[in-house]
Amino acid sequence: MAADKVHAMRHADGYGALVQAINARFNSLAGPVFRTDASGLYETYLASFTDPGVRQQHSCACCRTFIERFGGLATVGDDGVPVSAIWDPDAAPAAYRAVVDTLGRRVSQARLSMLFLSSETRYGKQASGPWQHLAIEPAAVFKSAGLHNAWQTACARREAYASVLRALRQYSAPVCAAALRLLKGDTLLTPEAALGQARFLVELHAARDAVSGQQQDNLTYRMVATAPMGFCHPRSSMIATLLDDIIAGKSSAETAAGWAARMDVLQYQRPQAAPTAGAVKAAEAAFEKLGVVPALQRRLATMADVQETVWLPRAPAPSPMPNDATPPAAPIVMTLEAFRCTVLPAAGRIEMAAPAGKQPFVAFTSAVHADARPILQWDTPERRNPVAWYTYSAGSLPAEFNLSGSYYEVTAIILPPWAWAGRNHPQLGEHLVFLLKDARDLRGCEEHSAMFPVNMKSELREFRSIIEAYSKANALAGFGEDNVAGLALTKGHPCDVRLRVTSNGQASEYQLNRWA
Repeated sequence: MAADKVHAMRHADGYGALVQAINARFNSLAGPVFRTDASGLYETYLASFTDPGVRQQHSCACCRTFIERFGGLATVGDDGVPVSAIWDPDAAPAAYRAVVDTLGRRVSQARLSMLFLSSETRYGKQASGPWQHLAIEPAAVFKSAGLHNAWQTACARREAYASVLRALRQYSAPVCAAALRLLKGDTLLTPEAALGQARFLVELHAARDAVSGQQQDNLTYRMVATAPMGFCHPRSSMIATLLDDIIAGKSSAETAAGWAARMDVLQYQRPQAAPTAGAVKAAEAAFEKLGVVPALQRRLATMADVQETVWLPRAPAPSPMPNDATPPAAPIVMTLEAFRCTVLPAAGRIEMAAPAGKQPFVAFTSAVHADARPILQWDTPERRNPVAWYTYSAGSLPAEFNLSGSYYEVTAIILPPWAWAGRNHPQLGEHLVFLLKDARDLRGCEEHSAMFPVNMKSELREFRSIIEAYSKANALAGFGEDNVAGLALTKGHPCDVRLRVTSNGQASEYQLNRWA
């Protein structure tokens, strides 16, 4: 049979419509796509054409390659059953509906093998000469944001899936639920660091309990494929220590004390040993590939770096209170949230009474090079935000932050940098910062550049010891009178702040006693 005649016959039976249906099906998918162990699909496809002449029309090396590479791709339904990512009998032309249905059912009976990611802009070969072939032009392609290509990223997710399965076998649903209750309560320090991961484990158990057999693992893989990578290695993260304490039957007090010790800022996600020579060499090569070396250079931030504020003063600085002025009435006691809702909107000027003892003063940093590659979790190419902060684990005296006198003028109230522009990083906690006039860290971060692994993007996590070593060896630039610093209040932590607020010429005092 002549090639042009065969081509005409394939066109007449709706082959082009089949290709369009495959493309439409694949590009309409919302969830992750997986490779499966479905085999013999091309043989099934070819055998469905009982007429020898029609079978000859479809005996094609290009189409065979496409079906063998992509014919077994699947998504996972809410019931845990694989659903073909390309074979849709309802959309297939009549001449192909039966075989498409057969291929789809074969895929639904297969097992998932790994996540499918590809940087290719076309799957298969669309045409050769007069021939049209099975092919897909994906609407989205994998774009590497770090060191790993599509295959390496899929392999990492496969390892994460295996890690999660081991954790689910080790930590039962009741144990995970108990951990979630503790993290939602008020007994654990900085519960946000593990709250999301605990919720993820509870949701995994619930999803698995709703189905049975292989569908349980399929749903697990689907959830792991889209979860933050930090959630996917429970047994080597902080959540495991809490789960182990629950299994061991420790009291609430013992559990809280152990958690607080492990969450100390000098320990949490901080390397405890200097990097080896081999690690340094590997990191240098990786940093060169990623282009992050300029981003490691940091400076102290100024008010120009602050991208948004919760409050700014609207009145001139106060005149000194005369010596014979009437002493202020007893302060109005309220929560920070109540203060934000009822007092702050009308406040023209705010002063903070000098706190006693060491306090959680914070100083802000930014990138020396504004165009350096984003390395912080909340900094993206689409919306740059290289600002971070640091504090001292034991707190700081006011004098160490250049503060003196009985009251400090509040120059702004802001959210932490990772919450700007509505971003959500619950693992880093909820905070509100009162920026104070003339406040700056006189210790200059003790010649440290204040880069901490907990703030870094996931692709840099494996190099945290190198980053820590660099940070210790390189001081922050930009020390000066225009640095911004202030007092940070944190949800779940003690809150004891006295404020003098002037609204419409009337001064009132407020005592903030807790967050909410």
